[in-house]
Amino acid sequence: MKPILIFDFDGTIADSKGLAVQLFNELAVKFGGRRIEEAEIGKLSGLSVPDRLKALHVPLFKLPALLLEAKRNYKQAAVSLQPADGMKELLLALKEEGRTMGILSSNTAENIRHFLDLNGLDVFDFVHSATNLFGKDKAIRSMLRTHSLPADRIVYVGDELRDVEACRRAGVKAAAVTWGFDSEELLAGAGPDYVCRTAEQLAAVLR
Repeated sequence: MKPILIFDFDGTIADSKGLAVQLFNELAVKFGGRRIEEAEIGKLSGLSVPDRLKALHVPLFKLPALLLEAKRNYKQAAVSLQPADGMKELLLALKEEGRTMGILSSNTAENIRHFLDLNGLDVFDFVHSATNLFGKDKAIRSMLRTHSLPADRIVYVGDELRDVEACRRAGVKAAAVTWGFDSEELLAGAGPDYVCRTAEQLAAVLR
C-alpha cells in the first residue's frame, strides 16, 4: 500500500520564510524582542525555537500571543506568497496519481485554504490546524484519530526540528525538507527517515 502523505504548510508547501521574518519584525519590539537582521537568518535557522527566541530577546511565554497576532496579519500579506520551488508541480502530480494527502499545520485553516485557492492547489483531502507550538506530536495523534488514519502508513513532510521530533514521538515516518525554516544540520540531527534538498528528491521518496 502506498503511504498516506501529510504535509506541513509554512516553509514546506509555501515559500514563507521571508514572510515569517517580515511578520516577526513588525511585531518584535511590541513583544520585547529585536528585529531579525538579514545577515543572521542563516545562523538563526540552525537554532531550535527556544534558542532562536533567546537570541532575539523574546521571552518564550510571549510567543503564543506573538504568533496569534502574526496569523491575523498573515492572510493579507500572503497574497503574493508562492509555493516552494517545485512543490506545486509535485502536489498536482501526486493528486493525479490518486494519492491520499492532508495538511497538518499550526497556521490557521483559513490562511492555508486562502493560499491553496490563490495557487490552484485544491488537492488535499483535509486540512488539520493545530495551535500548540510545542505539542505537534499530540496534533499528529489527534489528526490520526479524527481522520481514522493508521500511523504506520503515514509519511509526514516538514521543514522544522519540531516536526521531526513530533514524528518520532507519534510513531510516524518523517521526511525533512531543507528549503524551509530550519537548517539541514539541525534537521538531520533529529534523525528523520529522509532528508530531501529538492522537490525532485522528495518526489522520489514519496513514490
